[in-house]
Amino acid sequence: MSANPQTPLALAVPDDATLVAQAVAGNERAFTLLYRRHARYVAGVVYRLLGSDADLDDVMQETFCDAAAALGSLREPSRPRPWLARIAVHRVYARLARRRRSRWLLGATTVLAPKVSDPAERERVVALYEILERLAPKVRTPWVLHVIGGESLPDVAAVCEVSLATVKRRVAEAEQAVQRGLDET
Repeated sequence: MSANPQTPLALAVPDDATLVAQAVAGNERAFTLLYRRHARYVAGVVYRLLGSDADLDDVMQETFCDAAAALGSLREPSRPRPWLARIAVHRVYARLARRRRSRWLLGATTVLAPKVSDPAERERVVALYEILERLAPKVRTPWVLHVIGGESLPDVAAVCEVSLATVKRRVAEAEQAVQRGLDET
């Protein structure tokens, strides 16, 4: 009896490329499986970029609606995760721009920081997100993805659709601003 390298489980769980092809062909179950496979990662990216979960559901819904509409344009069907992250980053940029406009129009500044259970750490987290809020999204995003999210610099470059050198420069710029800001607090 020869061993079959593809176990029944491996046959039951299609890879991303197969799911993408099926979803493009109109298979809603395939898109649902893609969503389930990648939603947690995308939600983590969105949460880290926004600094709160206030808009998380909206951005996630917008991201996956955009993805469903544009799935046929995915160049690397075996790697939908970076593509989904790029869509989410664009949605976050739009959300952050709306936040800035709203604050300007209302003349109020609100701090949206993650919930921290340790009161001593809360001040530092609030200060960090105040600093990040002042950075341009194109500088903030690479730093958050790399430093907070733990993404590699090449992956950050792919998500942000810029060169590796640009990502390194933006991460360094953000790091300087963060350090300066935290030293002042």
